Amino acid sequence: MNPVLSMTGVSKTYGDVPALRQVDLTLLPGELVVVTGPSGSGKSTLLMIAGGWETTDSGQVTPEVSGKSWQDVGFVPQSISLLDELTVTENLAFARNPRSAAGLEALLDGLDLTRFADRTPGEISRGEQQRTAVARALAADAALVLADEPTSHQDRRRATMVLENLRRAADRGAAVLIASHDPAVHDYADRELDLS
Repeated sequence: MNPVLSMTGVSKTYGDVPALRQVDLTLLPGELVVVTGPSGSGKSTLLMIAGGWETTDSGQVTPEVSGKSWQDVGFVPQSISLLDELTVTENLAFARNPRSAAGLEALLDGLDLTRFADRTPGEISRGEQQRTAVARALAADAALVLADEPTSHQDRRRATMVLENLRRAADRGAAVLIASHDPAVHDYADRELDLS
């Protein structure tokens, strides 16, 4: 089975501060991997490199990507980054892969967002915005899904919804990489990459 993403000896420094040191990672289709480590250990940087939005100082990333779009990589950033002028449904539709069999209604329902479908991000809570970002990432139906602390604004019930949806994406064949402090993620992961 060919990997969706492979990193060998990846290092990254910001000024004099090392963010990543000699990280190796291979992500296979159907696999959910959780990246752990204390704040500042490089979890977010690793996801940004995996998505092609950040370069490495050394090491190799295969395939080499840059400037990926929402349709190429499903991405849940820590900053959430929804389009404020669009409704929840329109945010999902913006990212939706036209070849995807996944219906937007099913994503909204599976993340307890149906009643907010016609509201803009400014009209919903931070937790609802975060679940919208998860739904948007999954709407891309991409081979690679990256999620940075996707349960940080959720209560336990809704965190479970988020993790179940990300697990289902992996079970359908996506490679899913989650950076998280949430110990519950381990129940859904195939393995862990510890950056401590």
